[in-house]
Amino acid sequence: MTSHGGIILAACSILALAGCAGEAERPTAEVARANTLIEQAEKAGAQKYAGAELQSARDKLQQVEVAVKNGKDEQALHLAQQASADAELAQARAASGDAQHAAEEVEKGTASLQQEADRGSATTNPDGTPR
Repeated sequence: MTSHGGIILAACSILALAGCAGEAERPTAEVARANTLIEQAEKAGAQKYAGAELQSARDKLQQVEVAVKNGKDEQALHLAQQASADAELAQARAASGDAQHAAEEVEKGTASLQQEADRGSATTNPDGTPR
């Protein structure tokens, strides 16, 4: 092969690689991550505490499918990342809602115990004997 042939071959190889590097890859991993996060959010009770965020994540995943079908892989990647973020937010709000609910239940239990203690002290003397 002549030196000109080698240079041309090398130049074509570089251009081919550069062309591939400029194309966005299909967001398969990010879509799988978003799906997993949505499932986790659903299991955490996001529908109850963060329904809007959960629905937003689902909607964005549907938009990902459309973008991929239209060859807009970069847009699909961004949408999949947004879907993941929405699902994470939904899961966090669900956990927060569960914690808030548990705290309210503890407060009710504490108030009930305090009432019982107050009633008990009203019917006994300071030394513990009945009045």
